[in-house]
Amino acid sequence: MLLKELLKSKGIKQNWLAFKLGVSEVTVSNWVKEKNLPSKKHIEKLSDILGISAKELRN
Repeated sequence: MLLKELLKSKGIKQNWLAFKLGVSEVTVSNWVKEKNLPSKKHIEKLSDILGISAKELRN
C-alpha cells in the first residue's frame, strides 16, 4: 500500500490522521505497516483527507 508514502509526502502524522478518522494510532500504524486494511468507510475518508481517489488507495 502506498499509505506510508502518501502520509510522508503530504506531511501528515499518523496520530493526526487517527484523530481525524476517529480510530486509534495503533490502527493507523497497522494500516501503514500493511498488517490490516482500512474498511470501506475509512478508505473513503482517507481519500478525502489525502486528496486522491478511493480506487487509488485500494490499489
